[in-house]
Amino acid sequence: MGNHCLNCGTHLTAHQKFCAACGQSTNTRRFTFKELFHDFLHNFLHAEKGLLKLLKGLALRPGKTSAEFIEGRRKTYFNPFAFLGICIAVMVFMNNWIKPYDPPVEPDPQVMARMPDEKTKDLYILSMNRTAGIQNFGNKNLNVLSVLVTPYFAFFLWLFFRRRNRNMAEIAVAYILFTAFSNLLVTLFISPWLGGLRQTAFYYPIFWSGIFLQNMYFAWGFKGFFNYRSAGSFIKVLAVLSLAGIVGFILLIGALFFYVYHGYTFEVLKYFG
Repeated sequence: MGNHCLNCGTHLTAHQKFCAACGQSTNTRRFTFKELFHDFLHNFLHAEKGLLKLLKGLALRPGKTSAEFIEGRRKTYFNPFAFLGICIAVMVFMNNWIKPYDPPVEPDPQVMARMPDEKTKDLYILSMNRTAGIQNFGNKNLNVLSVLVTPYFAFFLWLFFRRRNRNMAEIAVAYILFTAFSNLLVTLFISPWLGGLRQTAFYYPIFWSGIFLQNMYFAWGFKGFFNYRSAGSFIKVLAVLSLAGIVGFILLIGALFFYVYHGYTFEVLKYFG
């Protein structure tokens, strides 16, 4: 061991095992294959243990698991944001392979045939291109978008359950954990069916079944997170989540509708049907 930390240069005493300034071990040796293998095995097993414990907790008792992490058991479980990153990576890989989403919309020749002039047809094609652009963006970024709505749902849940002694940041962490795990389950067990049933009558029933099951999982998780025990509290949490989802859906659809059709809504839509 030298007289100074190799990482930050802080002076070290003779018997220090870790640097007081940055925390690096003072026993820093040159890399060897033996050293590399030891470090890899140690870090992999340590991470794997926490990851498996988190997966098991989110599968069997999501509310208690998220509450324990928030209340201080940070070393017991895998980091939520690292877990989210792993889940997103798995979901991106699977979705690029399976392609579970319907293809973007295209202009319908039958609708265009009913339009009286080129100006109206051009407006219709423009609206279809905008709709296709939204679909492409949503399909490629759905996993990220499901995380970006975290502050909205955290605020909504805090508004109704603020007496349960959870602040918005704590609710947001629980929401991220539930989102990552439920999206992972949907990717592994629902998306393969969607990929095989695109453009069939079974596609949307399975799609909406996946959404329904996710909402049920969120309600179950937040019921435990807020330390509710009765069956009625599950219905209450589910109702709040559903209300938040409906309000958010209406706002989103309104914004997208304005983007796609603003300035010429009736001029184009009157030829649909």
